[in-house]
Amino acid sequence: MLSALKQATRIKPDAGRRGWASLISADLAAKESGHIVGNDTFASTGASRVEAVADELVDAIYEAAVLPETWPAVLERIAQSVQAVGGVLFAVDGLRGGSWAASEALVHVMGPVAEMAERNTRPQRGLAKRYAGFMADLDFLTLDEKESDPLYTEILKPNGLAWGCGSVIPVPSGDLLVFDFERTSEVGVFDRTALDTLDSYRPHLARAGLMASRLQLARAQTATTVMQTLGLPGAVIGSRGRVLAMNDLLEKLSPQIYARARDRLTLDHAPANAILEQALADIETRNEAVRSIAVPAGLDGISLVGHVIPIRRQAHDIFASATALFVATPLAAPASPDIGLLCGLFDLTPAEDRVARAFAEGHSVESGAAALSISPETVRTQLKRVMAKTGTSRQAELVQLLAGTTSFPLRRE
Repeated sequence: MLSALKQATRIKPDAGRRGWASLISADLAAKESGHIVGNDTFASTGASRVEAVADELVDAIYEAAVLPETWPAVLERIAQSVQAVGGVLFAVDGLRGGSWAASEALVHVMGPVAEMAERNTRPQRGLAKRYAGFMADLDFLTLDEKESDPLYTEILKPNGLAWGCGSVIPVPSGDLLVFDFERTSEVGVFDRTALDTLDSYRPHLARAGLMASRLQLARAQTATTVMQTLGLPGAVIGSRGRVLAMNDLLEKLSPQIYARARDRLTLDHAPANAILEQALADIETRNEAVRSIAVPAGLDGISLVGHVIPIRRQAHDIFASATALFVATPLAAPASPDIGLLCGLFDLTPAEDRVARAFAEGHSVESGAAALSISPETVRTQLKRVMAKTGTSRQAELVQLLAGTTSFPLRRE
Protein backbone atom coordinates (compact mmCIF):
# COMPACT_ATOMS: atom_id res chain seq x y z
CA MET A 1 0.00 0.00 0.00
CA LEU A 2 2.85 2.37 0.83
CA SER A 3 4.42 1.93 -2.59
CA ALA A 4 1.09 2.69 -4.27
CA LEU A 5 0.67 5.86 -2.21
CA LYS A 6 4.17 6.99 -3.07
CA GLN A 7 3.68 6.35 -6.77
CA ALA A 8 0.37 8.26 -6.73
CA THR A 9 2.04 11.38 -5.35
CA ARG A 10 5.24 11.57 -7.40
CA ILE A 11 5.67 14.98 -9.03
CA LYS A 12 5.77 14.82 -12.82
CA PRO A 13 8.10 17.08 -14.85
CA ASP A 14 5.32 18.02 -17.27
CA ALA A 15 3.36 19.49 -14.36
CA GLY A 16 5.71 22.46 -14.29
CA ARG A 17 7.91 21.05 -11.53
CA ARG A 18 11.00 18.86 -11.57
CA GLY A 19 10.26 15.15 -11.20
CA TRP A 20 11.45 12.91 -8.40
CA ALA A 21 14.50 11.65 -10.28
CA SER A 22 15.67 15.15 -11.22
CA LEU A 23 15.21 16.29 -7.61
CA ILE A 24 17.47 13.45 -6.48
CA SER A 25 20.00 14.38 -9.15
CA ALA A 26 19.94 18.01 -8.08
CA ASP A 27 20.48 17.04 -4.46
CA LEU A 28 23.36 14.79 -5.51
CA ALA A 29 24.97 17.56 -7.57
CA ALA A 30 24.61 20.02 -4.71
CA LYS A 31 26.23 17.58 -2.32
CA GLU A 32 29.12 16.88 -4.68
CA SER A 33 29.71 20.62 -5.12
CA GLY A 34 29.94 21.13 -1.36
CA HIS A 35 26.65 22.95 -0.84
CA ILE A 36 25.26 20.14 1.31
CA VAL A 37 27.24 18.98 4.33
CA GLY A 38 28.13 15.29 4.34
CA ASN A 39 30.95 12.77 4.32
CA ASP A 40 29.64 10.21 1.80
CA THR A 41 31.61 9.56 -1.36
CA PHE A 42 29.33 9.11 -4.32
CA ALA A 43 30.24 6.91 -7.23
CA SER A 44 28.15 5.80 -10.17
CA THR A 45 25.68 4.16 -7.84
CA GLY A 46 25.27 7.30 -5.69
CA ALA A 47 22.01 8.43 -7.25
CA SER A 48 20.29 5.10 -6.65
CA ARG A 49 21.53 5.06 -3.06
CA VAL A 50 20.14 8.55 -2.44
CA GLU A 51 16.82 7.56 -4.00
CA ALA A 52 16.67 4.48 -1.78
CA VAL A 53 17.21 6.68 1.28
CA ALA A 54 14.49 9.06 0.07
CA ASP A 55 12.07 6.18 -0.48
CA GLU A 56 12.82 4.88 3.01
CA LEU A 57 12.03 8.31 4.43
CA VAL A 58 8.72 8.40 2.54
CA ASP A 59 7.86 5.02 4.07
CA ALA A 60 8.63 6.47 7.49
CA ILE A 61 6.27 9.40 6.85
CA TYR A 62 3.36 7.03 6.23
CA GLU A 63 4.29 4.91 9.23
CA ALA A 64 4.14 8.05 11.40
CA ALA A 65 0.45 8.40 10.45
CA VAL A 66 -0.29 5.31 12.55
CA LEU A 67 2.69 5.54 14.94
CA PRO A 68 2.71 9.22 15.98
CA GLU A 69 5.62 8.70 18.37
CA THR A 70 7.91 8.36 15.32
CA TRP A 71 7.26 11.92 14.06
CA PRO A 72 10.29 13.47 15.83
CA ALA A 73 12.66 11.06 14.08
CA VAL A 74 10.94 11.65 10.72
CA LEU A 75 11.19 15.42 11.13
CA GLU A 76 14.87 15.07 12.04
CA ARG A 77 15.59 13.11 8.87
CA ILE A 78 13.75 15.61 6.68
CA ALA A 79 15.63 18.45 8.38
CA GLN A 80 18.97 16.79 7.69
CA SER A 81 18.10 16.56 3.99
CA VAL A 82 17.94 20.36 3.77
CA GLN A 83 20.69 21.30 6.30
CA ALA A 84 18.15 22.44 8.88
CA VAL A 85 18.73 22.33 12.63
CA GLY A 86 15.39 20.56 13.05
CA GLY A 87 11.74 20.41 12.13
CA VAL A 88 8.38 20.91 13.80
CA LEU A 89 4.87 19.70 13.04
CA PHE A 90 1.91 21.61 14.46
CA ALA A 91 -1.64 20.27 14.34
CA VAL A 92 -3.74 23.37 14.91
CA ASP A 93 -7.48 24.00 15.03
CA GLY A 94 -8.42 27.22 13.27
CA LEU A 95 -4.94 28.65 13.90
CA ARG A 96 -5.71 28.72 17.63
CA GLY A 97 -2.89 26.46 18.72
CA GLY A 98 -2.96 22.76 19.42
CA SER A 99 -0.53 19.86 19.58
CA TRP A 100 2.95 19.55 18.17
CA ALA A 101 5.87 17.22 17.58
CA ALA A 102 9.47 18.32 17.06
CA SER A 103 12.86 16.85 16.33
CA GLU A 104 15.09 16.70 19.38
CA ALA A 105 17.06 19.86 18.57
CA LEU A 106 13.93 22.03 18.63
CA VAL A 107 12.01 20.52 21.55
CA HIS A 108 13.37 23.09 24.01
CA VAL A 109 11.99 26.04 22.04
CA MET A 110 8.53 24.58 21.42
CA GLY A 111 7.07 25.43 24.83
CA PRO A 112 7.65 29.17 24.34
CA VAL A 113 6.50 28.97 20.72
CA ALA A 114 3.23 27.24 21.71
CA GLU A 115 2.59 29.89 24.37
CA MET A 116 3.00 32.56 21.68
CA ALA A 117 0.37 30.98 19.41
CA GLU A 118 -1.96 34.00 19.44
CA ARG A 119 0.91 36.40 18.61
CA ASN A 120 2.43 34.22 15.92
CA THR A 121 1.20 35.56 12.57
CA ARG A 122 3.32 33.27 10.40
CA PRO A 123 0.70 30.53 9.87
CA GLN A 124 -1.93 33.11 8.89
CA ARG A 125 0.48 34.80 6.49
CA GLY A 126 1.47 31.49 4.95
CA LEU A 127 -2.14 30.36 4.58
CA ALA A 128 -3.09 33.68 2.95
CA LYS A 129 -0.56 33.01 0.18
CA ARG A 130 -2.59 29.95 -0.91
CA TYR A 131 0.62 28.33 -2.10
CA ALA A 132 0.67 24.53 -2.11
CA GLY A 133 4.30 24.18 -1.24
CA PHE A 134 7.05 25.18 1.16
CA MET A 135 7.90 28.87 1.44
CA ALA A 136 10.92 30.55 3.02
CA ASP A 137 10.13 33.11 5.71
CA LEU A 138 11.10 35.97 3.37
CA ASP A 139 8.44 34.77 0.93
CA PHE A 140 5.75 36.13 3.26
CA LEU A 141 7.73 38.51 5.49
CA THR A 142 9.86 41.49 4.57
CA LEU A 143 13.28 41.67 6.19
CA ASP A 144 12.09 44.52 8.43
CA GLU A 145 9.00 42.54 9.47
CA LYS A 146 11.18 39.55 10.25
CA GLU A 147 13.52 41.63 12.42
CA SER A 148 10.56 42.93 14.45
CA ASP A 149 8.65 39.61 14.59
CA PRO A 150 8.35 38.62 18.29
CA LEU A 151 8.68 34.94 17.41
CA TYR A 152 12.07 35.71 15.89
CA THR A 153 13.31 38.32 18.36
CA GLU A 154 12.13 36.60 21.55
CA ILE A 155 12.54 32.89 20.77
CA LEU A 156 14.26 31.92 17.52
CA LYS A 157 17.17 34.38 17.43
CA PRO A 158 18.19 33.86 21.10
CA ASN A 159 18.34 30.12 20.35
CA GLY A 160 20.58 30.56 17.32
CA LEU A 161 17.84 30.07 14.72
CA ALA A 162 17.95 32.61 11.91
CA TRP A 163 16.09 31.34 8.86
CA GLY A 164 12.94 29.28 8.51
CA CYS A 165 10.58 27.78 5.98
CA GLY A 166 7.19 26.18 6.25
CA SER A 167 4.03 24.91 4.64
CA VAL A 168 0.39 24.82 5.74
CA ILE A 169 -1.66 21.73 4.80
CA PRO A 170 -5.44 21.53 5.49
CA VAL A 171 -6.84 18.08 6.38
CA PRO A 172 -10.49 16.88 6.25
CA SER A 173 -10.92 17.00 10.05
CA GLY A 174 -10.85 20.79 9.79
CA ASP A 175 -7.41 21.01 11.37
CA LEU A 176 -4.36 22.50 9.73
CA LEU A 177 -0.97 20.84 9.65
CA VAL A 178 1.92 23.29 9.75
CA PHE A 179 5.39 21.97 8.96
CA ASP A 180 8.30 24.22 9.87
CA PHE A 181 12.08 23.84 9.51
CA GLU A 182 14.75 26.13 10.93
CA ARG A 183 18.36 26.91 9.97
CA THR A 184 21.22 28.74 11.65
CA SER A 185 22.65 31.99 10.22
CA GLU A 186 25.80 30.13 9.14
CA VAL A 187 23.86 27.86 6.78
CA GLY A 188 21.77 30.73 5.40
CA VAL A 189 18.33 31.10 3.87
CA PHE A 190 16.36 28.21 2.40
CA ASP A 191 17.11 28.39 -1.32
CA ARG A 192 15.04 26.99 -4.14
CA THR A 193 16.87 23.67 -4.12
CA ALA A 194 16.07 23.11 -0.45
CA LEU A 195 12.43 24.14 -0.90
CA ASP A 196 12.07 21.81 -3.88
CA THR A 197 13.46 18.96 -1.81
CA LEU A 198 10.86 19.65 0.88
CA ASP A 199 8.14 19.95 -1.77
CA SER A 200 9.00 16.44 -2.96
CA TYR A 201 7.96 15.17 0.49
CA ARG A 202 4.93 17.44 0.88
CA PRO A 203 2.38 15.22 -0.97
CA HIS A 204 3.35 12.34 1.30
CA LEU A 205 3.05 14.53 4.39
CA ALA A 206 -0.43 15.57 3.25
CA ARG A 207 -1.50 11.97 2.63
CA ALA A 208 -0.12 10.91 6.01
CA GLY A 209 -2.25 13.62 7.60
CA LEU A 210 -5.32 12.37 5.71
CA MET A 211 -4.65 8.80 6.81
CA ALA A 212 -4.31 9.88 10.45
CA SER A 213 -7.54 11.87 10.22
CA ARG A 214 -9.47 8.89 8.86
CA LEU A 215 -7.99 6.57 11.48
CA GLN A 216 -9.25 8.94 14.18
CA LEU A 217 -12.75 8.87 12.69
CA ALA A 218 -12.70 5.07 12.69
CA ARG A 219 -11.60 5.06 16.35
CA ALA A 220 -14.38 7.51 17.25
CA GLN A 221 -17.00 5.35 15.55
CA THR A 222 -15.68 2.27 17.37
CA ALA A 223 -15.94 4.09 20.73
CA THR A 224 -19.59 5.01 20.18
CA THR A 225 -20.39 1.45 19.09
CA VAL A 226 -18.88 0.11 22.31
CA MET A 227 -20.99 2.57 24.34
CA GLN A 228 -24.07 1.42 22.44
CA THR A 229 -23.28 -2.20 23.28
CA LEU A 230 -23.09 -1.22 26.94
CA GLY A 231 -26.46 0.51 26.68
CA LEU A 232 -24.98 4.00 27.00
CA PRO A 233 -26.19 6.86 24.79
CA GLY A 234 -22.92 8.50 23.80
CA ALA A 235 -20.85 10.56 21.40
CA VAL A 236 -17.22 11.38 20.74
CA ILE A 237 -16.61 15.13 20.75
CA GLY A 238 -13.89 17.04 18.95
CA SER A 239 -12.70 20.61 19.23
CA ARG A 240 -15.30 23.38 19.64
CA GLY A 241 -17.96 20.81 20.52
CA ARG A 242 -17.97 19.16 17.09
CA VAL A 243 -19.52 15.67 17.06
CA LEU A 244 -17.11 13.16 15.51
CA ALA A 245 -19.40 10.15 16.07
CA MET A 246 -22.75 9.56 17.80
CA ASN A 247 -24.53 6.29 18.48
CA ASP A 248 -28.21 5.53 17.84
CA LEU A 249 -29.13 5.62 21.53
CA LEU A 250 -28.05 9.25 21.81
CA GLU A 251 -29.75 10.20 18.55
CA LYS A 252 -33.04 8.88 19.99
CA LEU A 253 -32.81 11.47 22.79
CA SER A 254 -33.43 14.30 20.33
CA PRO A 255 -34.61 17.04 20.78
CA GLN A 256 -33.19 17.10 24.31
CA ILE A 257 -29.74 16.37 22.88
CA TYR A 258 -28.88 16.90 19.24
CA ALA A 259 -26.18 18.00 16.80
CA ARG A 260 -26.93 21.37 15.24
CA ALA A 261 -25.21 23.38 12.49
CA ARG A 262 -21.52 22.50 12.05
CA ASP A 263 -22.20 19.31 14.03
CA ARG A 264 -21.93 20.97 17.44
CA LEU A 265 -23.38 18.92 20.29
CA THR A 266 -26.29 20.89 21.75
CA LEU A 267 -28.60 20.51 24.73
CA ASP A 268 -32.12 21.85 24.19
CA HIS A 269 -32.22 23.30 27.71
CA ALA A 270 -30.36 26.62 27.38
CA PRO A 271 -28.84 26.78 30.90
CA ALA A 272 -27.65 23.19 30.62
CA ASN A 273 -26.22 23.90 27.17
CA ALA A 274 -24.27 26.84 28.57
CA ILE A 275 -22.70 24.49 31.14
CA LEU A 276 -21.87 21.99 28.37
CA GLU A 277 -20.16 24.66 26.26
CA GLN A 278 -18.15 25.82 29.27
CA ALA A 279 -17.14 22.25 30.12
CA LEU A 280 -15.90 21.64 26.57
CA ALA A 281 -14.07 24.98 26.56
CA ASP A 282 -12.39 24.04 29.84
CA ILE A 283 -11.17 20.80 28.31
CA GLU A 284 -9.58 22.65 25.40
CA THR A 285 -7.70 24.88 27.85
CA ARG A 286 -6.40 21.76 29.66
CA ASN A 287 -8.74 22.12 32.66
CA GLU A 288 -9.72 18.50 32.24
CA ALA A 289 -12.19 17.87 35.03
CA VAL A 290 -15.11 15.48 34.47
CA ARG A 291 -18.37 17.44 34.45
CA SER A 292 -21.95 16.23 34.85
CA ILE A 293 -24.83 18.32 33.53
CA ALA A 294 -28.50 18.05 34.41
CA VAL A 295 -30.86 18.07 31.43
CA PRO A 296 -34.50 18.62 32.57
CA ALA A 297 -37.26 16.63 30.93
CA GLY A 298 -39.00 18.15 27.94
CA LEU A 299 -42.65 17.68 27.04
CA ASP A 300 -42.15 14.12 25.87
CA GLY A 301 -38.79 13.33 27.41
CA ILE A 302 -37.27 12.26 30.71
CA SER A 303 -34.70 13.95 32.90
CA LEU A 304 -31.13 13.19 31.90
CA VAL A 305 -27.63 13.72 33.18
CA GLY A 306 -24.94 14.30 30.59
CA HIS A 307 -21.37 13.41 31.56
CA VAL A 308 -18.48 15.17 29.79
CA ILE A 309 -15.38 12.98 30.14
CA PRO A 310 -12.02 14.35 28.87
CA ILE A 311 -9.96 12.10 26.63
CA ARG A 312 -6.51 12.18 28.17
CA ARG A 313 -4.66 11.26 25.03
CA GLN A 314 -0.97 10.53 24.83
CA ALA A 315 0.99 13.72 24.24
CA HIS A 316 2.75 12.33 21.18
CA ASP A 317 -0.51 11.67 19.32
CA ILE A 318 -0.62 15.09 17.69
CA PHE A 319 -3.42 14.14 15.33
CA ALA A 320 -5.85 13.27 18.14
CA SER A 321 -8.82 15.48 17.31
CA ALA A 322 -11.18 13.90 19.86
CA THR A 323 -11.25 15.88 23.10
CA ALA A 324 -14.07 14.30 25.13
CA LEU A 325 -16.69 11.60 25.45
CA PHE A 326 -20.29 12.60 26.14
CA VAL A 327 -22.44 9.98 27.89
CA ALA A 328 -26.12 10.52 28.75
CA THR A 329 -27.71 8.85 31.79
CA PRO A 330 -31.56 8.85 31.82
CA LEU A 331 -32.95 9.33 35.33
CA ALA A 332 -35.59 7.01 36.72
CA ALA A 333 -36.89 6.62 40.27
CA PRO A 334 -34.82 3.84 41.87
CA ALA A 335 -36.12 1.70 44.68
CA SER A 336 -33.03 2.23 46.83
CA PRO A 337 -30.56 4.64 45.25
CA ASP A 338 -26.91 4.78 46.25
CA ILE A 339 -26.20 7.18 49.08
CA GLY A 340 -23.86 9.28 46.90
CA LEU A 341 -26.00 9.37 43.77
CA LEU A 342 -26.52 13.13 43.61
CA CYS A 343 -22.93 13.87 44.48
CA GLY A 344 -21.74 11.58 41.70
CA LEU A 345 -24.18 12.74 39.05
CA PHE A 346 -23.93 16.47 39.54
CA ASP A 347 -20.47 16.96 41.10
CA LEU A 348 -22.08 18.14 44.34
CA THR A 349 -20.20 18.42 47.60
CA PRO A 350 -21.63 16.40 50.52
CA ALA A 351 -23.19 19.57 51.97
CA GLU A 352 -24.75 20.48 48.60
CA ASP A 353 -25.94 16.88 48.25
CA ARG A 354 -27.87 17.05 51.54
CA VAL A 355 -29.50 20.38 50.68
CA ALA A 356 -30.50 19.14 47.20
CA ARG A 357 -32.15 16.03 48.65
CA ALA A 358 -33.96 18.16 51.20
CA PHE A 359 -35.66 20.11 48.42
CA ALA A 360 -36.30 16.91 46.46
CA GLU A 361 -38.23 15.65 49.51
CA GLY A 362 -40.35 18.80 49.58
CA HIS A 363 -38.62 20.91 52.22
CA SER A 364 -38.57 24.69 52.09
CA VAL A 365 -35.52 26.73 53.04
CA GLU A 366 -36.71 26.99 56.64
CA SER A 367 -37.80 23.37 57.11
CA GLY A 368 -34.70 22.10 55.34
CA ALA A 369 -32.53 24.18 57.65
CA ALA A 370 -34.31 22.72 60.66
CA ALA A 371 -34.02 19.16 59.34
CA LEU A 372 -30.30 19.55 58.69
CA SER A 373 -29.57 21.62 61.79
CA ILE A 374 -28.02 24.44 59.80
CA SER A 375 -28.98 28.07 59.28
CA PRO A 376 -31.41 29.19 56.54
CA GLU A 377 -28.63 31.38 55.09
CA THR A 378 -26.39 28.34 54.72
CA VAL A 379 -29.23 26.51 52.98
CA ARG A 380 -29.70 29.43 50.55
CA THR A 381 -25.96 29.52 49.79
CA GLN A 382 -25.80 25.78 49.13
CA LEU A 383 -29.01 25.94 47.09
CA LYS A 384 -27.51 28.58 44.78
CA ARG A 385 -24.50 26.36 44.19
CA VAL A 386 -26.68 23.32 43.48
CA MET A 387 -28.78 25.26 40.97
CA ALA A 388 -25.66 26.55 39.24
CA LYS A 389 -24.22 23.04 38.91
CA THR A 390 -27.48 21.50 37.69
CA GLY A 391 -28.29 24.32 35.27
CA THR A 392 -31.66 25.06 36.89
CA SER A 393 -32.93 28.58 37.55
CA ARG A 394 -35.93 27.90 39.83
CA GLN A 395 -36.56 25.65 42.80
CA ALA A 396 -39.45 24.01 40.92
CA GLU A 397 -37.08 23.01 38.07
CA LEU A 398 -34.64 21.54 40.58
CA VAL A 399 -37.37 19.53 42.30
CA GLN A 400 -38.66 18.26 38.93
CA LEU A 401 -35.16 17.16 37.98
CA LEU A 402 -34.38 15.43 41.26
CA ALA A 403 -37.78 14.04 42.15
CA GLY A 404 -36.95 10.52 41.01
CA THR A 405 -33.40 10.36 42.34
CA THR A 406 -33.80 10.19 46.14
CA SER A 407 -35.96 8.23 48.52
CA PHE A 408 -33.70 7.79 51.48
CA PRO A 409 -33.79 9.78 54.74
CA LEU A 410 -31.73 12.89 55.25
CA ARG A 411 -28.59 12.75 57.32
CA ARG A 412 -27.71 15.49 59.76
CA GLU A 413 -24.31 17.20 59.90
